[in-house]
Amino acid sequence: MLVLGVESATDVSGAALADESGVLAAATVARGRRHGETVAPAVHFVCERAGVALGDLDAVAVDVGPGLFTGLRVGVSTAKGLGFALSVPVVEVGSLEALAVEGAARRGPWRVDGAVPALSLVPVVDARRGQVFAGRFRCSAAGEVEQVGEDRLMEPQALARELGGLAQAGSRVVCPGDGAVRYAELVTGAGAVVLEEVRWPDPGVIARLGLSRFRSGGGREASKVTARYLRPADVRINWETRFAAPKASEP
Repeated sequence: MLVLGVESATDVSGAALADESGVLAAATVARGRRHGETVAPAVHFVCERAGVALGDLDAVAVDVGPGLFTGLRVGVSTAKGLGFALSVPVVEVGSLEALAVEGAARRGPWRVDGAVPALSLVPVVDARRGQVFAGRFRCSAAGEVEQVGEDRLMEPQALARELGGLAQAGSRVVCPGDGAVRYAELVTGAGAVVLEEVRWPDPGVIARLGLSRFRSGGGREASKVTARYLRPADVRINWETRFAAPKASEP
């Protein structure tokens, strides 16, 4: 089985190819919000590098967020277009899940004799406008990751309070993601560890998670795939703020 992973939920976009042996080729591009100029060339590059054609794909996996609106729109549209054109299923992978999985696989100060003790992984993506996207995952001693609750849009201060509660309860808390790096002072002040080396979802992780999910029947028809924005687009927010109806004057 051959799966293409597409990543564009944050400032870093890219693509990767994976089969049962692992990741065959991967490419990441850090060009801010210029996802429309980078995703398609990244797909072409990894296919060329791995010596495969798009027609060889069995499925396409895509990061559906939460993340930046424009980036998600580009990535999801690309994956859906490939799904339609190639008549292959599209597998949805969450950005926070991808960060949690990579975070669990990293070596860190929470490891004891090379093993990973049970800990809480709280990936944090910078949502701009003074907000973050965050989720909570439980990581077992075997490195298995399981989500607890839903992905959320929240204020950094509210996140810090939640992290502090987990730490006070005795949980080891590790926070990957660019949002954790941006608000590192709040995160570390709450007793959590900022995993600086895992800032953005890795397209190779997207491809590997997509392959695993596809093998378990997790693929969907392209038309049914949607991005997980968790809030309106910035353009709509700006419009509503600028043209909000004036309040009625007091009599």
